[in-house]
Amino acid sequence: MSRILLTTFGSYGDLHPYLAMARALRSRGHEVAIATHVDYRQFVEATGARLIELPPSLADAGSEDEWQNRVNHPRTGTEFVVRKLVLPYVEESYVRLKRVVPDFDLILSHVLTLATPIAADEAGVPWLSVALQPGVFLSLTDPPALAAAPFMPRLPKLGVRFFYGLIRTVMRQWFAPVQQIRKRAGLPPGPNPILDGFSPRGTLALFPAEFAVPQPDWPANVRQVGFPLFDTETTSQASAGLERFLSSGPPPVTFTLGSSVVRTTSGFFGEAFRAVKSLGVRAVFLAGVQQDAVEALTGGDSEIFVGGYEPFSALFPRSSAIVHQCGIGTTAQALASGRPQVLVPFAHDQPDNARRVANIGCGIVLPSNVSADRLAAALRQLRSGSYAKRAADFRKLFPHDSFDQRLYTAVNDLSQNAVSRRLNKSRVD
Repeated sequence: MSRILLTTFGSYGDLHPYLAMARALRSRGHEVAIATHVDYRQFVEATGARLIELPPSLADAGSEDEWQNRVNHPRTGTEFVVRKLVLPYVEESYVRLKRVVPDFDLILSHVLTLATPIAADEAGVPWLSVALQPGVFLSLTDPPALAAAPFMPRLPKLGVRFFYGLIRTVMRQWFAPVQQIRKRAGLPPGPNPILDGFSPRGTLALFPAEFAVPQPDWPANVRQVGFPLFDTETTSQASAGLERFLSSGPPPVTFTLGSSVVRTTSGFFGEAFRAVKSLGVRAVFLAGVQQDAVEALTGGDSEIFVGGYEPFSALFPRSSAIVHQCGIGTTAQALASGRPQVLVPFAHDQPDNARRVANIGCGIVLPSNVSADRLAAALRQLRSGSYAKRAADFRKLFPHDSFDQRLYTAVNDLSQNAVSRRLNKSRVD
């Protein structure tokens, strides 16, 4: 048995993959802890893992009304996350991790937990990086459609190389606090910790090759283990109200903006309401914190169910189509459902995820300021095209338990020798 620490930062889309990994590793007998925001304690402990608190908490971040719109801004959202929500807390995160890292045999690190590689290297603990989405790899042969530069996949290789250089130049000054910590820890200067800071031992890519084909210029030792679909007995059951609605008529179109974008100011649900009424179809609106406002908007329409949260795994397979923001967690669940999609990306990795879903023929991409007319037209196109068949075919790539087995094999292959040496050394000491 090994002691394994998982570190992550962000929304539910960043948490759920780590819960899936924790559950898979614990099923193999490993002792697991997750270092993340204190707000996620109940979710972490429900898997049997131990929570190690890392800043910031939601309270630390301040008024959600102020920062949610800035987090999800299409051009500057990623910069805001890194410079305002990650870097101000990297010193405190390092201090906390330095205390606990020596107790573990292996660490799996999110791209935004910038203190993890420093604490691990200082303590001599092996670590692997984790890529939740292919957009974190700045490949020349398959460049991502970044929210601030959605045109990148269309640029010639020379243009992509220039743009990457520009990004690194702009970002270099951001990471002075990280380099200062490395220097105090007696470590040499490191590369850009977000764009190039992948573990030399290897990276776990939590998406399949069918979604993103491996590229020759990806970091060394990338192992693709597939999408980590996280469900439990309680999170995979629809509410009684939704169950009644689903059983009362034909499959609805489901609209969701995930757990983050839904908190922003947007006219999305108003346009969605007008679109479904023009088509005469039933719909489910997962409106999150906007539930009351969306219920008022729909006026109790019996053909529309409005909810805050419902488990995607219970709802998506029973939908006729799914309209969503293309966060990687929502995207994975939508692909696993085998239903065609309308893709409405806002920020971060969402445009690139949307591009990849469209490339495999499972969906249609629309702009974030989408109108009711364009939504209705896209939903009509899903009915008449090959999208439903392609989506059903892609669903076959989700065999039962494949993620757990692939994760276990990849972690074992990439880290076994290093972990074995550490375990043997600790026994001798």
